[in-house]
Amino acid sequence: MDKVLERIMDSDNWPCIKNAENLELLNNMADKAFVIASFESKFAGMLIYHQIVESMCLHIIENCNFYVELSLYPMTIQLKPRDGKMLGYYINELENSIDFELKSEFIDKVKIYNQYRNKIVHELTKQNIDDIEKTLNVMKTQFDGIFNLYDNIQDWFRVCFKDFKKDTFVDCLDDDYGDENNE
Repeated sequence: MDKVLERIMDSDNWPCIKNAENLELLNNMADKAFVIASFESKFAGMLIYHQIVESMCLHIIENCNFYVELSLYPMTIQLKPRDGKMLGYYINELENSIDFELKSEFIDKVKIYNQYRNKIVHELTKQNIDDIEKTLNVMKTQFDGIFNLYDNIQDWFRVCFKDFKKDTFVDCLDDDYGDENNE
């Protein structure tokens, strides 16, 4: 059995977010930071959310790449996202990738979040702290929207992968096993 076939047949091998348990812990920490409601805690929470958004984008890119691999099967293609890039790079990769449910809404929200973050981080000393804190509160809401879209996008990809498995790759397995039984 080849790598693509092995991968689609075991959902544990489908793309997954790296260090999911750690990201869940970080997400909880950032949520608590906004409950504490001090400027410092909200600022730290925003930075944590930013890292989580990057991980979500990278995961969606991996899903897109896997979808392409499945679509081209039995032809092969090696698509690997570049880890360790900045959020703008991942946004560009998503914009230039395949269409998927809620793609434009997700990208739009991530762009807005990134614009807010860039403005705060790069102009921190030029802005009024009260104005920055208001923006941080908007960013919390923006992150929550991104997270909800991400969950829905993941559901969409899981259904697609399940359909590929059921509709396309089970037949490939039957063909492989049928050939072996006929020898």
